[in-house]
Amino acid sequence: MRIAEIGEFGLISKIASLIEEKGDRQSPARRDLLLGIGDDAAAWKSPGGIELITTDTLVEGVHFDFNYTGWKDLGWKSMAINISDINSMGGRPRYALVSLALPGRRDAGDVLDLYRGLLEISNTYGIAVAGGNISASDKVVINITLTGLAEGNMMTRSSAQPGDLVAVFGFPGLSAAGRKALSQFINLDADALQLFKNAHLRPVRDFNNGPLLAGLGVKTAIDISDGLAADLTHICMASGVAATLHLNSLPIHPLLTKYFGLEGLKMALAGGEDYELLLTATPDIMKRVNATLDPAPVIIGEITAGKPYAVSLLDEGGNPVHMDFSGWDHYRRPD
Repeated sequence: MRIAEIGEFGLISKIASLIEEKGDRQSPARRDLLLGIGDDAAAWKSPGGIELITTDTLVEGVHFDFNYTGWKDLGWKSMAINISDINSMGGRPRYALVSLALPGRRDAGDVLDLYRGLLEISNTYGIAVAGGNISASDKVVINITLTGLAEGNMMTRSSAQPGDLVAVFGFPGLSAAGRKALSQFINLDADALQLFKNAHLRPVRDFNNGPLLAGLGVKTAIDISDGLAADLTHICMASGVAATLHLNSLPIHPLLTKYFGLEGLKMALAGGEDYELLLTATPDIMKRVNATLDPAPVIIGEITAGKPYAVSLLDEGGNPVHMDFSGWDHYRRPD
């Protein structure tokens, strides 16, 4: 079966099954492993706490376009999306390895600009760039591997329970609006263009709130990379639960509605690359979260018992809404 037929997540599932079947379960490293494939980061036990590691790859023409993406912004974003994964597990980032595949025709100064953006956000969060690799390629490819440490509790995708509330930080959909505005040269006023552009090219989030949430008792979180509804589906599948989202509760930025109307709702649900935290918690813990954090997350739904991966959308009157919110899949993305 071709990769395009089973999709990105079908392929990941097959790889995870093979590793589970053929991997050495008795090795010391395997025994210390707490989480492998299937969450935002892998995790294993260490004397200092729970070590985390994550990796992401950005490919020219798939994840970014130099027609509207600068090298410094690309460096910033490539590190930010990895920090987001560590944060969503309740950890703080530590060490990074940066591997680049570069065409020989590219200017070395551009690569240094990429590192300037990458180091800017790394310095903000105390990350040490410890090494990496460079190889020749027909396209620019950036791969970052980032470690982190969860000193207390760790948040995962597999801890949601019926009765939990679902909440989200920020305004999902702004990155998708930025991608569309930049790629299609949509005419916007200066404030809207800057908002959407920054959300897509240079996501600036509070990547310190993950450990705070874990310390308040939150057990389940994920960052919105594939799309809000798709990432909530990942939580449901990992936890064996279902979920209901109330569309009238979604925090949609007024400028998203102004320029994109109903399409803005689709962007908020399925746009992806927002890197905001989506979490579930009991009502008591959610109350504690909202009293402690400023800005606080917005409650948008609840976890229910039911068929895993079933995410229901309800309108203001409580009526079902049918909408495609499949989100990002590398092998099923639109042309």
